[in-house]
Amino acid sequence: MNIWTDFGFRENPYATRPITADEEGERLLVGREAELRKLAIYLSSTSTHPTIEGANGIGKTSLVAVAGFQALQRFREGGTTQLFVPLPQPFQLTSGASVSAFKRRVYLAVAQAFIRYEPELKKSGLNYPETSAVDRWLNGIGESSFQFGLTTPAFGGNFGTQKSSVTSSGFDESGFFTTVEGWLGNCFPTQAAGAFVCLIDNLEILETSSDARHLLEALRDELFNRQGLRWVLCGARGIIRSVASSPRLQGVLADPLDLLPVADEQIPTVVERRVSEYRLTEDTYVPVEADGFRHLYDVVNHSLRDTLKYCEDFAVWMKLRDSQPTKSSEKYSLLEIWMAELAKTYSNATSGVKDRAWQVFDKIVRQGGNVSPSEFADFGFSSQPAMRPYIKALEDSQLVVSAIDESDQRRRTIVITSRGWIVQYHRSGFDLASRKEVGDV
Repeated sequence: MNIWTDFGFRENPYATRPITADEEGERLLVGREAELRKLAIYLSSTSTHPTIEGANGIGKTSLVAVAGFQALQRFREGGTTQLFVPLPQPFQLTSGASVSAFKRRVYLAVAQAFIRYEPELKKSGLNYPETSAVDRWLNGIGESSFQFGLTTPAFGGNFGTQKSSVTSSGFDESGFFTTVEGWLGNCFPTQAAGAFVCLIDNLEILETSSDARHLLEALRDELFNRQGLRWVLCGARGIIRSVASSPRLQGVLADPLDLLPVADEQIPTVVERRVSEYRLTEDTYVPVEADGFRHLYDVVNHSLRDTLKYCEDFAVWMKLRDSQPTKSSEKYSLLEIWMAELAKTYSNATSGVKDRAWQVFDKIVRQGGNVSPSEFADFGFSSQPAMRPYIKALEDSQLVVSAIDESDQRRRTIVITSRGWIVQYHRSGFDLASRKEVGDV
């Protein structure tokens, strides 16, 4: 049973996955024209790799996807001779990750992209490797074994004669790296020729900015200075600014583009575009219309991803109740009822949060929902350890998430969750304006 086809949609219009790098994604991205233009200029015209900072769920990944697609489209339509090819999936770094393993993932994706984008690469007049040889080679990866000794007609580069999987270590991996680097250097000999666009996403999932810095410094010469690759790095909570302060990365990474929430006046368009894109008929039933979407967006403090998630949850709840009001006002009223029930459920689960912790929570609300542990004095504490038990109580009730970053005390690593914002909405008597009126600790 698919509730979305029952409602009259071909897909879930409230899906939280990032927007795709295609025509559909371009249609669904709303209110980001200025950011797209700035990112396009950085990709095409600067020697540093662009970076983006913004809150979780604000749309960083979607922005990069559409920027990459538009760059490719400009070439396809004859607007430029500079060819940018977006890799389809973002990459992520984790603590303890091997540079060699990460490089292998990147080069496998690049090799696949050489095949996928053969028409554009050949049209560009760039030195393109013979596709059938590349394809045969890649088809051998992941199987029992294959014979090295492949010589690509365009570039040469004989691997040798060892039989082994590319996923193993040693000579074969070295040959793989050398061959892909040859393809990149021959196909994109200068920045003016273009590059593959690669995204490193969610840098904040690394435990500290020190972890991120060490990994990125290790990748500087291996990948960031590699001709034919243009990188975009994304992260939340000040991670990019902390990492980019490294002397080894200065001049390699650009200052972050600060991605702010989609403007309130653009929110109705977000809903309209999604409904229009996924509806099957003109009488499609829309569970959350523009006014309800805007209300949820305000409640969860302007996180687009969280707003979509709660719209999806409400639609499921509505379907289970067999309640589908037709009037917009009735839908909005039902949404408020559901929100009140959800907020009460979340609030009832906060028994471990006592008066002093609530005071800390309210202070974080007043400061916009994110603070640094180093701001402990603003909360009336003599030290970070003195403040920590109260943050822990908020964490245990899923009202905030936090990370300890001893390498950069300035990072705003204590952040209110969407659940926390909903609890605050309940505690305020469902008064969003109160967020600007919370008193000091």
